[in-house]
Amino acid sequence: MRPEQLSIEALQAFVAVVDTGAFSVAAEHLHLTQPAISKRIQSLENTLERPLFERQGRRVRPTEVAERLLPEAREILARLRAIEQQIADLDRAVHGRLRLATSHHIALHRLPGPLATLRGRYPGVEMELAFMDSEAGIQAVLHGDADLALATLPDDLPAEAEARAVWTDELLPMVARGRADSTPADTLERLHRWPAILPPADSTTRRAIDRALTLRGLHPAAAQESPYLEVIRMMIATGLGIGFLPRDMATDELTILPWPGPPVRRSLGWVRHATRYRPRAQQAVIAELEGSGPP
Repeated sequence: MRPEQLSIEALQAFVAVVDTGAFSVAAEHLHLTQPAISKRIQSLENTLERPLFERQGRRVRPTEVAERLLPEAREILARLRAIEQQIADLDRAVHGRLRLATSHHIALHRLPGPLATLRGRYPGVEMELAFMDSEAGIQAVLHGDADLALATLPDDLPAEAEARAVWTDELLPMVARGRADSTPADTLERLHRWPAILPPADSTTRRAIDRALTLRGLHPAAAQESPYLEVIRMMIATGLGIGFLPRDMATDELTILPWPGPPVRRSLGWVRHATRYRPRAQQAVIAELEGSGPP
């Protein structure tokens, strides 16, 4: 390795390219030009005397060296951010930038009120929202790419993560208005016969639904899948099949079917890294979400 110092800017560019898979997308993410990204990656490769990416058309693939460097680069950037936050918190004011990873469902149905309150109470807090699936949001927190995730909480949380449930959704079978049966037995028969519209198989919500169906002896294959509950609601309302949605997502276009058995529930809440520094802005958001007021 050459004696040049590793540049923070180069590490930021490196992580962005790995995450996006393309120099051009990484440049957009960091608000830089593509030549600037390329220059930073080249500088890092010169320092390490090893290539970091294999070019495949417009896409790139990390080399073995890059895969070994990636967790260390993420940790360096996370520690640097923690130092910046600690210094910013010395004046005891609640301000600074908070990177919040949230699912679309939580952003639409749970966040508007708390965010409006936080904006009025803490004008010095800059909220940077990234919309992604719950599983990706939790990984973003663990990688240091987000300070806090609002997500559907999995049964098995990674050891390095800390979480708390804030809301609970009861998931109920629904069909388009006018096409509903009236008894629990009819619901099971409908689930057996009709196309199922469900979240992706690897999602926490889907696993909760599958467990409930398995208890009733049902193993439907999804005719349609979507990570967005709003899209699932639309497909159910147009008569494409049957699916499970939170009770508060029912509309006049849908009919809730009776469910035979224990309620199907999922927990929604916040996730943060268990050991990293907790800035005042993060504590303020958590306190507002939990309804306890200022931290």
